[in-house]
Amino acid sequence: MRLVAITLLLLIGNSMAQDYVKRYPIIGSKKPSMISILTEIESKLTTGGSTDTAVNFLDSLRASIDSEQIRHDQLFTDQRNQCTSELDLRTKDVKDAEQVLNRATEQFENCSTSKKKADAELDNNLDNQKATDTDIKILDSIRQAGSANYNAKKQDHIDALRSIQESLKILDSFQSGGASLAQMSEVSMKMIQDAVRLKTTSIMAPISSIFAQMLTQNGGYIEVFERLKQLLQNLEQTLYSNLQKISEEEDQSIQEYDDRRVHLVEYYNNLKRTENKLRDHITNMEICQDQQSAIIDSARGKKIRNGEIYDSATRMCEDFASEYEKATSVRRQELELVAKVRAKVIERTQ
Repeated sequence: MRLVAITLLLLIGNSMAQDYVKRYPIIGSKKPSMISILTEIESKLTTGGSTDTAVNFLDSLRASIDSEQIRHDQLFTDQRNQCTSELDLRTKDVKDAEQVLNRATEQFENCSTSKKKADAELDNNLDNQKATDTDIKILDSIRQAGSANYNAKKQDHIDALRSIQESLKILDSFQSGGASLAQMSEVSMKMIQDAVRLKTTSIMAPISSIFAQMLTQNGGYIEVFERLKQLLQNLEQTLYSNLQKISEEEDQSIQEYDDRRVHLVEYYNNLKRTENKLRDHITNMEICQDQQSAIIDSARGKKIRNGEIYDSATRMCEDFASEYEKATSVRRQELELVAKVRAKVIERTQ
């Protein structure tokens, strides 16, 4: 049977070889198995095909396999380059996403820390505002009380001076006979009341004693008249000095009050301005947190997405390489088989 097949193989012409080339042009497209091809070769040989035709066909088949391997080599090179480019791109995208994520996370923490600090400062600021406002009200209350006290003392001094001046007039009138002892007694009592209010009873004591002598003696008071007048004039000067002193003290208190109040009001206004700045800063930090949170979510999503693409591309590229190795191995086996068959065909012709 084999002898018949060899004889028929020798009878196959060039046209038959071309027919096989047209039927199996490229390895890599869908083609019959090597067994079916060799079976058909044997069939053609047994029906009168020549050996040269079979050899030519096998050579064409080998060239087709070589050509397919070359094209697959080129395709795999392109795939490998594309894989390298894609993996580099995804690696860069993942790295970029990580950097953005790290920066955004750091900025978010900075904004959060700054906001917490501003919140604490705002609470302290509001406490200081409340305390300062209380200090201003207390200061105003003290000043109002001081002013009322000064006005009362001033009025007491004015009243006492008026009493002294009235007493001096009565003394002059009494000396000329135009005033009575009853008038002198009335003025004396009024001056005693003024002395009590002014807390000058020690100064008033000798004056009151002289008045008493004048009121109780039936004559004989002329000797003490000049002395009484001098004491009243001295008291008048003392009251003028005291009035001047309390006026100066009041002026000084007003100045101290004004200075202190200006300082407190300025401090309070500074606190209000700082409060506004803190509130603006807190608002900005809240906006910063929202913005950085959105960037974090976006960067995290980009990192995950590109990581998944990287993994998918890695699997695809590994599949390319595996397919290439398998296809190359199959073609190698096909070439070995074609070479063996060709050698057998040539061997049978000798």
